[in-house]
Amino acid sequence: MNFVTIFFDDSGTHPESSIAVAACYASTVEQWKAFERNWDDAKQSANFGTFHLVDFAAGHGEFKGWSDTKKRKVLIRLCNIINTRVEVGYAVAVPKQVYDVVIQEQFRALCGQFHYTFALRHCATKIAVWRRKYHKAASMKYVFDQMGTHHGKGEIMAVMDAAITKSKKESEITGVPPLTGYSFESKTSILPLQAADILAWTILQQMHKKLSNRKINWIAELAWQELSSLRGTLDASFFTESQLREWAETYLDALIKSFERSGNRRPKRE
Repeated sequence: MNFVTIFFDDSGTHPESSIAVAACYASTVEQWKAFERNWDDAKQSANFGTFHLVDFAAGHGEFKGWSDTKKRKVLIRLCNIINTRVEVGYAVAVPKQVYDVVIQEQFRALCGQFHYTFALRHCATKIAVWRRKYHKAASMKYVFDQMGTHHGKGEIMAVMDAAITKSKKESEITGVPPLTGYSFESKTSILPLQAADILAWTILQQMHKKLSNRKINWIAELAWQELSSLRGTLDASFFTESQLREWAETYLDALIKSFERSGNRRPKRE
């Protein structure tokens, strides 16, 4: 049986950040195994342990003293591995202040109390569409980077538990295998999470650039150039206030129609 695994990472979820990002890569177990072999080769060749793009860009920790030439060579190699082995990547960036203004009260309970929850659910919706199109018969599992409770881990777990329950009920009708589960793992030992780390930080930097028109680190620009070079592989959403309001109206309209069909109480437009 075919099996698909989705690896998620976050960026900007700490309180000091003005933007929250969820980013993920999806591929088959076979491709992830090949990814790990390729990634291990790159690690051995460049002599690094765990790849954190924020440390890599700043030259901290094990990347201290690396020349720009070496950084460029290694980053391009890692991005090439990602582009070769993953089937698709999704990322969502949302300014926290904008989310707090647009998504409030009862509607916020539906979308996510935490900004990261909203971004993750938006990615998951796209994953579901992709899966139905390309891997309808495949089982699927989500793997998240380890996170603290202050980042909304409890809410993520509740969302995933509900998704698993729903997928089991739908499987009886559609025949599509239900979600097999989810876990929180360390990117030190789970190499595909390091790929998600690269995407999450890159999307965060691009969102800062879009909002402030400020110049960003050349490493962030190079990563974006490389990761977005293959058409159809990466789908990134950068929410401005107008875009989030438009999304909220569309989502609310769909919810209201769903509630009307079921005879339940309509959600309020807050």
